[in-house]
Amino acid sequence: MANCAQCHTAEAAIEDLDVRPPTPWCLGCATALVRAGDPVVNYRALDGQGEYGHILAGGSTAVLPFR
Repeated sequence: MANCAQCHTAEAAIEDLDVRPPTPWCLGCATALVRAGDPVVNYRALDGQGEYGHILAGGSTAVLPFR
């Protein structure tokens, strides 16, 4: 599995599909993006389960349409 594109140390949990090429993010960096106001709304879970919606939505004031 790929490492996070931001911190380069943690294993990526999601892949942001809103950018080209798609960017892998660890859950910590994706959560930091959400808290900074840049929600990751179009993503693919790299573990195949997709249980990240509730975690990422917890720090955001935006309504995020997670699948």
